[in-house]
Amino acid sequence: MTMASGVSEDIPLALAHRRLSILDLSRSGHQPMSSADGRYVIVYNGEIYNFLEIRNDLEKEGSAPEWRGRSDTEVILAAFAAWGVVPALRRFTGMFAFALWDRKERRLHLARDRIGEKPLYYGWSNGAFVFGSELKALRAYPAFDAAD
Repeated sequence: MTMASGVSEDIPLALAHRRLSILDLSRSGHQPMSSADGRYVIVYNGEIYNFLEIRNDLEKEGSAPEWRGRSDTEVILAAFAAWGVVPALRRFTGMFAFALWDRKERRLHLARDRIGEKPLYYGWSNGAFVFGSELKALRAYPAFDAAD
């Protein structure tokens, strides 16, 4: 399966993201972003406060990929690849909401921080499952119907 701009060619899935660059202003932090091994694709809103600690842990255990930049998004993906989704999530401290597509398992994971500082909205609209960290993202979906 190939993933270009977050759109899958063999399943009806599209991931899109509008980025506010704070930590890594280079193109290396653009999303959707794929993990180094190609298994995971993420769209993410927020900040992982301890991403440098996680990055160091990955490097110490030899699980770090060849880093493309300094974004926390890349570290998140490397953590998922090294430790699995749930164990990696348990290590994250921050405010975040994300959608993670697992190409191998063909599974979509949605998650947000423990306190809910970054909300995660989701639901069905005209037969499509839509989600976003802001309601305006759902409203931007062409077939969105608030009464649905």
